[in-house]
Amino acid sequence: MAGDPRSVMVFAAPADPQRREQLDALAFDGAAAARRDVLVVDVAERLDALALCDLYRVTPGVFTVILIGRDGGELERWDEPVETSEFWQLVDGSDGG
Repeated sequence: MAGDPRSVMVFAAPADPQRREQLDALAFDGAAAARRDVLVVDVAERLDALALCDLYRVTPGVFTVILIGRDGGELERWDEPVETSEFWQLVDGSDGG
């Protein structure tokens, strides 16, 4: 697999039901993520969560999903849970981004 992986970053308060919904959907479709070299990052579980919120301009505790390209740039952002098929369509069409 060439270069750095892409990332799907899930920002939310730990108890936010949308967080669980999104993470469960991505876990269920884990094989598709692995095939595309995509890492799923649950920001609520990270010690650097506040720094990541600042870096990606996300209000702490607000549900946000961001697709990050291989170059570290933001490809897309959502404020509600996303169908995994939408992620894969964007990833497949990003031409290595």
